[in-house]
Amino acid sequence: MEVEVRRARHARYLRLAAAHAGPLGPALPGHPELAPLYEKAYARCSGAPGLSCQGVGGEPRVCLVRRLEHLARSALRGGQRRRAQEREVVEGLLVCMAHLKDQFPPEFAPVLEATRSFLEKDLKYLQGEASPEVLLQDSS
Repeated sequence: MEVEVRRARHARYLRLAAAHAGPLGPALPGHPELAPLYEKAYARCSGAPGLSCQGVGGEPRVCLVRRLEHLARSALRGGQRRRAQEREVVEGLLVCMAHLKDQFPPEFAPVLEATRSFLEKDLKYLQGEASPEVLLQDSS
């Protein structure tokens, strides 16, 4: 079961990274019409309050994607300390998602919502509040 959960989390984080990685990414969750808006939306954000990017800003097409890819790689490995580190990254990404919701054009709401939804489920799993089956149901 543990191996299945690791693989499911890995696959989901890779899909989320791909959904945010380029103009065609939003087509993965079913929104190809967003491709022309990608460059402007993902080029810059002002930085989310409470995160290291606060005040200096960042490029979501780089920082968001890299954090999701980091979680994908980390998900394949085990250990309580690693899961605690992942929990911190996921909590930061949830702050990021809330901030990007205000920064991005409203058309991107479904993509951001799909990302936020999985992050919340994964956080519950990492905190021990949800069973691994919750993640396995959404892994397809």
